Amino acid sequence: MTPSNKPDTFLIGHARRMRDCRMRQRQQNTNEYRKRVNKQKREYRLRMRNQILSDYQRSQRLQSIHKTRIANRQRQRRYRLQRSYEKKSLQQEKDRNYRRLKRHPQEPSQAIENVENQVSNVYTVIETTSDYDSVESKWIQGAITGVTVAGDSTGNQGSTSTLLNNPIDLTFDQNGFMYVVDYRNYRVQKFAPGSTSGTTAAGITGSYSSALTNLNQPSAIDIDNNSNLYILDMNNKRLVEWAPNATSGTLLISDSRLNNAYDVLLAPNSSNQIYISTQLNHAIYLWTFGASTPSMTLQTVNDIQSTLGNPMGMVLDPYGNLYVADRNNDRVVMYCANSTVGIVVAEDNNSGPSLREPMALAFDSELNLYVVTENNDQVVKLSRI
Repeated sequence: MTPSNKPDTFLIGHARRMRDCRMRQRQQNTNEYRKRVNKQKREYRLRMRNQILSDYQRSQRLQSIHKTRIANRQRQRRYRLQRSYEKKSLQQEKDRNYRRLKRHPQEPSQAIENVENQVSNVYTVIETTSDYDSVESKWIQGAITGVTVAGDSTGNQGSTSTLLNNPIDLTFDQNGFMYVVDYRNYRVQKFAPGSTSGTTAAGITGSYSSALTNLNQPSAIDIDNNSNLYILDMNNKRLVEWAPNATSGTLLISDSRLNNAYDVLLAPNSSNQIYISTQLNHAIYLWTFGASTPSMTLQTVNDIQSTLGNPMGMVLDPYGNLYVADRNNDRVVMYCANSTVGIVVAEDNNSGPSLREPMALAFDSELNLYVVTENNDQVVKLSRI
């Protein structure tokens, strides 16, 4: 190679290097541009998605508020109609009772267990359920002393037709006859209105066994419109039915889960189902007669204490809602019809009357709720809201 060719070779190499440098720079600029564009696209899509989500959430909140307002208005309308209907029904019932009493002054009014008698304003209650006093008393509204209607007025026990031994529950039929669960005499006694001498409607006085002619420490009772008695035979772990004038009972339910059961209550709108409260299992059973397992178990509560604790007495309102005295939790729980989750309607707190260890419940004609509390030896009235 001659010296005259060297400058040309140098220039060619330099031009190539410059071209490659420009191409690399252009490629780098292109890549950076694409990154910026892609970043802007991602940010735009993110902003749009957040905007759409925010609009959707705002729309859902507005719809929820609108639905809540509509539901509240409908609930208030139903409540007003319900109260109007109840007041009208109560007034009509009182008018009918007044006309009936004017036509038949000696006719006994229909008695209702543990609630206000709408005709004569008589409260019928168990004065005590201790082992030492065995007497049933009634109070005229406003009176400070009661009148003994069954058992010895001084509390003496016995097994004759005029004495009782630890009576723990009662009910009335449509003709005003009173039925008393005579726990330690293993029987149910029937008392005519105005009479202090009873006849045995179920069981055999002083005799207990598992035979259907006997009872073994019966603890609760309910009655249907045909005067059939439904008796919780506690020590036999069964529920039996005694028809009027029967000499033996019919077995309806027999199960170990009825051990130490406390109360029974016929289910509304059904001829073969009954509610049973059990202390050991901390549950309420809705049981179909003849079934081996309960149709429904009520135990859950929508509250901090999420289950029942030693449920005791029960009562139904006119709409089929079940109220339970939740003894260990010092509260009253309501189960709406066909619901298995309870709602606390009253509990022991510092803002109202004490509800320590509630035992029994009852409604009066105005649907005020009365609660018997064992720990405070009181009857507390909870006015209807």
